[in-house]
Amino acid sequence: MPIVSGLYRFPVKGLSPQSMSSVTVAAGQPFPMDRIFALARPGTSINSKNPIWAKKSKFVMLMADQQLAEVQTEVDLDTLEMTITKNNELLLKLDLANQSGQMALESFIQNLIPSLNQSPNFIQSLDGHFMDKPGNLISLINLETIRMIEKKWDAKINPLRFRANIYIDNAEPWSEFNWVGKDISVGGAVFYVDSRNSRCGATNVNPENGKRDLNIPGSLRRTFGHKDFGVYLVAKSNACVSIGDYINIPDTPTIVIAQSSFQEPSLNSFICQGCYFIYDEKVGCAFSGIKPGTKFGEIQKSWLCPDCGANKLSFEKFHLN
Repeated sequence: MPIVSGLYRFPVKGLSPQSMSSVTVAAGQPFPMDRIFALARPGTSINSKNPIWAKKSKFVMLMADQQLAEVQTEVDLDTLEMTITKNNELLLKLDLANQSGQMALESFIQNLIPSLNQSPNFIQSLDGHFMDKPGNLISLINLETIRMIEKKWDAKINPLRFRANIYIDNAEPWSEFNWVGKDISVGGAVFYVDSRNSRCGATNVNPENGKRDLNIPGSLRRTFGHKDFGVYLVAKSNACVSIGDYINIPDTPTIVIAQSSFQEPSLNSFICQGCYFIYDEKVGCAFSGIKPGTKFGEIQKSWLCPDCGANKLSFEKFHLN
């Protein structure tokens, strides 16, 4: 029977996970204290006094800034005291509750990431979060699916590459995709399985050393015809979830492989190097109001990736193999 094997939150977007033995979720709300802080990139239009959700390209984050994984951070969410270490050596101790501590973090991050020509801006969500998706979604990863692709790719994959909130074990590989559109119960909590999780370049970064040593989205697409891994949940009840809780799943057929009905893009397609979104000239982009048949070169320079918000310069010609 599937079981909860790990619970994690990421207080500061892009920085270290913090494990928990249990957590109380609320109906319709995000994972508690997850991505409630973030570092806005220099020059963004995010209002620091009342910041609202924005696409990931607006922030310092692993998709673009793998150096974040070179350090380990810990935030005491009662006192907001933060420590930053590297290889068990204390580099910095600061207080996020006051401006001097926030400025110290901003300066540290600027020095850590060579591409930043100014300090990022530390921000706190007042009533939301800075997760990759705007909805109050909770992410789940099936460890058996990771083990399956480890064997297939002959590679060791740290589960924390996927930066999920809930990790489960003892479920059939890929069976989580069959739960989409249905309810599952985890301990005393009920979740609606909202959607599959489309992966970005953040998963390429090894959380143990900050190196880009795998191409997770590209390998998923080549192997299975999509770049989905894990699922998003929506809490339907107020309840405590704990490591060791059993998971009751819907009665669905077992998925043998994760192959989808993915249709290979046309030859005139371009891929975002951050999130692996593909713009196909044959299809266009309805979300951006771009009609089918529109050539990539005809799209205005100010156009942004509809998935991650990266600019048009982050795209290059797509080749499946």
